[in-house]
Order: sequence, then C-alpha cells, then structure tokens
Amino acid sequence: MILLNELSHAPLYEQIVIYIKKQIKDGVLAPGDRLLSVREMANTLNINPNTVNRAYKILEKEEFIIVIHGKGTFIKNKSTTEATDFKKSELKLALELLLLDIHYQNIPKEKTLEWINSFYQRVGEDS
Repeated sequence: MILLNELSHAPLYEQIVIYIKKQIKDGVLAPGDRLLSVREMANTLNINPNTVNRAYKILEKEEFIIVIHGKGTFIKNKSTTEATDFKKSELKLALELLLLDIHYQNIPKEKTLEWINSFYQRVGEDS
C-alpha cells in the first residue's frame, strides 16, 4: 500500500511515481502486473483521481507502465539498458526531491553548490 506524506514538499503525484518505480526496482511489481485503475487508486488513497492520473501519465511517458484501453494499466517490460536508465532516472528524481526540500528550507543556491563541491572534493572528483 502506498503511504503518502501530506507534510512532504513533494507533490502527491510525485510520491506515487516514486513509490511505483521503487516497487518495480525492488521486484515487487513485475512486467505484466496490473495496477489499480485511476479511480480505484484514488479511492484507496482517498485523493483526487486527477492526482493519480497525473502520476500514471508520467509513468507512461517514461515507459514504466503501459495503458491498454479497455484492459487496464500494466507494468512494462524493461531491457538492461532501460534498467540502467531507470536507475539514473530514479537518482535524478531523488536529487530533485532533495533539492526541493533544500529550496523550501530557504538554503541559498550558493550554499547548496558549496556542499556539492565539497562532496566531490572528498571523493576525489572535481566536476
């Protein structure tokens, strides 16, 4: 079951996207598995169906799911190359959520960049 954090700065639709991607990565959801319909998911989570629809549209655009009209929404099969791209996509999304939290904490961009540069200096990379 998806646990949404109403206090998070991450929008609910992004939380759904992250949750489903993680379930796929962890093997909980496998290619061919059927997801709940938009209405069923919205009722289960007690949220607006538009929120679920937005999440599903993102997942479909990023080719994690496939919508077959009249049949349902299913987890799409991923190749090895797509799996690597999936990991990069997952890391990018995690970074975006972290940066969003940093932004809402009113931490200046310069401070964030300072932290990033400091990290890369510690691990021996300069870019």
